[in-house]
Amino acid sequence: MITRGARVLLTGTLAVDHIGHYAGEFAELPRHPGINLAVQLSGIERRFGGCAMNIAYTLRLLGHRPAPFVLVGQDCDADYLAHLRAIDLDTSGVSRLDAPHGARAFVFTDREGSQFTAFFGGPSPPADFSVRLEAFARAGFDYAVLAPDVPDNMIAAAKVLRAQGVPFLTDPGQNITDFSSAAARQLVGLSTAVIVNAFEHDTLRDMVGDALDALDLLVVTEGAQGARWRCGADGQGHQPAVPAKVVDPTGCGDAWRGGFVHARLLGADLAAAARAGATVAGIVLEAVGTQSHRLDDIARRHRAAWGEAFPAVSA
Repeated sequence: MITRGARVLLTGTLAVDHIGHYAGEFAELPRHPGINLAVQLSGIERRFGGCAMNIAYTLRLLGHRPAPFVLVGQDCDADYLAHLRAIDLDTSGVSRLDAPHGARAFVFTDREGSQFTAFFGGPSPPADFSVRLEAFARAGFDYAVLAPDVPDNMIAAAKVLRAQGVPFLTDPGQNITDFSSAAARQLVGLSTAVIVNAFEHDTLRDMVGDALDALDLLVVTEGAQGARWRCGADGQGHQPAVPAKVVDPTGCGDAWRGGFVHARLLGADLAAAARAGATVAGIVLEAVGTQSHRLDDIARRHRAAWGEAFPAVSA
């Protein structure tokens, strides 16, 4: 258990999100072979994103010392870096490569909260990716999160962290569809704890089968239905979500992960950690974008939802 802010390494992407809003419902759009559809957006916003950075942002607000290890292109946004420095987030692991473009996400949300996302992952990893990460990891970390990334990067990162003895949570996210069955089995075999949403769980289960049952911890987030888990030491459980006004669902899963990891680092059991994740996700659900939320009112929100104190980092 860690009582003070933990040093957390996060691998994955730093991305600029373009968030569009569709006033209709995707389910009502015409159906025919292929997609070949165009929709009129009622609004669009440019926001800071990337799963690793979203989780890091929440962990920083909660008092930890996250340090993302991410690759960016020559167009790396100065405004984004200034935004991170404003919350005193460690940017020493942001590596600028000789590539024209960094990661971009185009996220379109309809009035029912359904989403369609197109993602460009940014620069190809350098040949010395593992060497760079190993050198960075030697700085000393309490924990790590493997946020969604291309399969080769996630597998390489899992190998480095195991070699360095840093415990980590594996979150393949939307990138799971880029994995071959062999790559998915390799990543799961290198991991002890995995977190996925319901669709990702079913996809991963089809790829690796019973290998998921050998994990020490498997967490499945289910949106408005909450989250469930299976733990080798503590059995199974389920925790409902926190009711919230839906403004923008983008980044809610990352927020849940941030709250969950925060509470686990402070020694919370799985149910309490899931409640912490649900509280943070509810706050993010009521904000536009993935890094615009504040957590100043989280203690009151958490007590109102669960009748207990939110786990806090010692000063």
